[in-house]
Amino acid sequence: MLAQGRDESGQLRAWRVGRRRLAWRPRIARPRLEGADGGPFEIVVVVILAVLGLGHLLNWLAALLATSVVWPYRALSGRWPVEAYPLDPSLVATDRGGDLPHRRRVAGRVAAMKLTRQWVRDIEMAGAPGPGDR
Repeated sequence: MLAQGRDESGQLRAWRVGRRRLAWRPRIARPRLEGADGGPFEIVVVVILAVLGLGHLLNWLAALLATSVVWPYRALSGRWPVEAYPLDPSLVATDRGGDLPHRRRVAGRVAAMKLTRQWVRDIEMAGAPGPGDR
């Protein structure tokens, strides 16, 4: 579910809120390319980017394979992680060690939907999910 709210500065931010479906959310490494001058350095950069791209692809494949095990476990156990994160890539810097800014495990699908709706209301009113929900 998407929610929009204004932060402290009054800027409109979009958030994605809901049950997490993948086992984890793969992230791609973003190396800085400064000083590319057309020499052999660019070949090295292309090789490094190809290796990073292959690594990212393998990470996605592993996440999808793990999801085939994690999804049925979550459905049977009734424990669902609910998460909310901003869609603005500039806010990823606030990401704590790969964890999403707001995440909570709840018991049952109904509780997950209730928490999702509560966070959407909080985001629309205050610009972020309520305090203490980290």
